[in-house]
Amino acid sequence: MRRKLSKVERQQVYEKCGGRCAYCGCEIPFKGFNVDHVLCLRNFEYMDESIDTIANMFPSCRSCNQYKSTYDLETFRKMLSGIPKRLARDVSTYNIAVRFGLVEEHNKPIQFYFERHGGQSQKARENDNECIKKSS
Repeated sequence: MRRKLSKVERQQVYEKCGGRCAYCGCEIPFKGFNVDHVLCLRNFEYMDESIDTIANMFPSCRSCNQYKSTYDLETFRKMLSGIPKRLARDVSTYNIAVRFGLVEEHNKPIQFYFERHGGQSQKARENDNECIKKSS
C-alpha cells in the first residue's frame, strides 16, 4: 500500500521538473498533478523502502500517468512510439489527417521532458538514479 505524501513531499515532486510533466513537458497545476512512481509499486512482490520515496517519483499530467500505468520507462517509450502505427491501423480519421497534411509523422526517438531538460539539479538526478538502480 502506498503512503500518503505530505504537502512538503508533493511540493518536492512537483518542483523536480519545474511545474511540468516529467514525460511530455506540459505545464501542470500544483493542485491537479499526478505523482508517478517511475518504478511502479505494483510490479514489486515485496515493498522495498526505496520504491515509495521521492527519489522514485516524478510529476505527471493525468494523461501521461494513465498511459504509463505500470510500465517501466522503456516500455512506456516503446508504447508511445507505436501510437502512429496503431492509429493508422485503427482510425480512418487519422489516415485522412495524415493525407491532408494535418498530422505529420516522424520517426524521432521518444525523449521524455526530464531527459531533455533535466528539471532537477544534477545532485538530485544522481540521487534518483542511484536509488532507481538499487531498486532494479
